Amino acid sequence: MGRKTLDKERDLDPKVRSEYLARLLPFFIEKGMSVHSMDAIAQHLEISKATFYKHFHSRDELFELFIDYTVEKILSSRIFLHNTVLPYEERYLLTFAAILHELGGMGATLLLDLRNNMPLLWDKIRETYAIWEEELQKFFSEGIENGYVHPVNTTIMSHMIIVFFRELMNPEYLETLQMTLAEAFMETFRIQIRAIVKDPHFSFDKIEERMRSTFPELERLFVTRNFPLHK
Repeated sequence: MGRKTLDKERDLDPKVRSEYLARLLPFFIEKGMSVHSMDAIAQHLEISKATFYKHFHSRDELFELFIDYTVEKILSSRIFLHNTVLPYEERYLLTFAAILHELGGMGATLLLDLRNNMPLLWDKIRETYAIWEEELQKFFSEGIENGYVHPVNTTIMSHMIIVFFRELMNPEYLETLQMTLAEAFMETFRIQIRAIVKDPHFSFDKIEERMRSTFPELERLFVTRNFPLHK
């Protein structure tokens, strides 16, 4: 009876929940998620435990919703990939710049905590790779059909890109490159674009300038050398 009463009193307003999840991001970035108790989370949100339970069944539910919220932000980057008003190459760069922005914004400590202490939630983030691989295959097929890129095997191309971006999240690999995550990302993009784009007048400098103006927050990722996801 107590549980039914509690369920009736729950406030599942998605706007309020989203506000709480957004406010928790810097809190989780600092030390990760697993170290925080329910009391500490409620205190950070400046709400009582009773109010907390009106919005979330438990700390575990909050964590799962937070990752769902984060994954949705990462996948929302598809808005650039689908925006046919933009030049084809720009759509590609802005898409991955947006992904880099979201992952970099989560911070190494939080991602490391997910990887080491919350593998099921970490897998939720990794599952986005399959979604992106399918999206890229459609994107490259569109590019071939409209004459933007050279004919390539879109399945292999898409898989190759996703595998390589997963490797870029490996700090040991970045260490061998002596690059930041953002630097390696940009160099990878240069290679891909120069290999597939058919337009002989394509200017990488102009499209990079567009990326930097759209996502000025990325500048810090160009000077941050360590991204310790593997310890």
